[in-house]
Amino acid sequence: MKSKKEILKQPEKKHRSAEYALKVSELRYRRLFETAQDGILILNADNGQIDDVNPFLTDMLGYSRKQLLGNKLWDIVPFRDVEASKAEFRELQREAYVRYEDLPLETRAGKSINVEFVSNIYQVNGDRVVQCNIRDITKRRRAEEKLKEYSRKLLVLSRRLVVAQETERRIIARELHDEIGQSLTVLQLNLQAMLQLPGMKAVSSRLKESLEVVDHVLEQVHDISLNLRPLILDDLGLEPALRWFTTRQAALIGLKARFHADPLDHRLNPVIETECFRVAQEALTNVVRHARAKTVSVELRKEAGQLHLRVQDDGIGFDVGAVREQAVRGASLGLLSMEERAALAGGGLEFKSVPQKGTEVHAWFPLKWKSPAAESKKP
Repeated sequence: MKSKKEILKQPEKKHRSAEYALKVSELRYRRLFETAQDGILILNADNGQIDDVNPFLTDMLGYSRKQLLGNKLWDIVPFRDVEASKAEFRELQREAYVRYEDLPLETRAGKSINVEFVSNIYQVNGDRVVQCNIRDITKRRRAEEKLKEYSRKLLVLSRRLVVAQETERRIIARELHDEIGQSLTVLQLNLQAMLQLPGMKAVSSRLKESLEVVDHVLEQVHDISLNLRPLILDDLGLEPALRWFTTRQAALIGLKARFHADPLDHRLNPVIETECFRVAQEALTNVVRHARAKTVSVELRKEAGQLHLRVQDDGIGFDVGAVREQAVRGASLGLLSMEERAALAGGGLEFKSVPQKGTEVHAWFPLKWKSPAAESKKP
């Protein structure tokens, strides 16, 4: 049985044990505080006075610990906007939490930096204190800015490449139609005329065979020209070109086609016309090749200052996620190509597809009109 003396010593042991645990905890906190790779600032929650700073913060701001301690937060240069800092401190006192994702500061040497700033209020020995964690994100911010700049340059380059590609397509299509197509037509007429001449019976079979070859080549040239760049798009605009292409593609496999277009006041910007047509072309080509559909619908509508294109079919549908993964791996670039074209024109695109219930391709573009200057340069 424990003696009275031993019983009296038990609370004292517990007290010493608690004191020891507290000292260990404080030592651990101090080590973390001193070695943290983020700046830490401890303020008096009642008046904003700086009570403690860690070495990382003094190095970041270029001030010694002595220069910071005892000052109010808004008295030091990095937070020299007194009224704003006081207002933020009052907000912190109300909300007990303040966060800034990107706060510009100036060091003692006059260097501009960007920091992530997070403040919390908590209790220490019955007193309210503010802990501010300050992370230097200057390098990250600069890297983000560089990435944005590279992305902007890549977008500009991509747009120029698309314009150059479409210009080349237009030139080649016109040469095929105007030069090669016309030459083949002349050859076709000459062969037909030769078949009518007396004394040509001996070579009529050869002439007919040659005429069939010319007819076939002429048809191929016509198709290649249309696929490269349908002249109707340049000559008459987006709506007639889409109506023609929808009818043409539907006729290939006997699809029932429905087409609707809101009336357009003027010709659209050439980039918008081209990219919208190319998205529809890819979508309709996919319907013909893969959908096993019976009907297809193409709509062109004006909504809230945007041009909306919808291509819908009642085919077998597909798994959008799986096809997108294949596209990323390079198996099929159709989906990515449509998305990229819509984005390059300043719009966007989404796919909706349900197995055995069909697919909808929805693209939208800014409603931009063709400028008078561009109209006057029309060939």
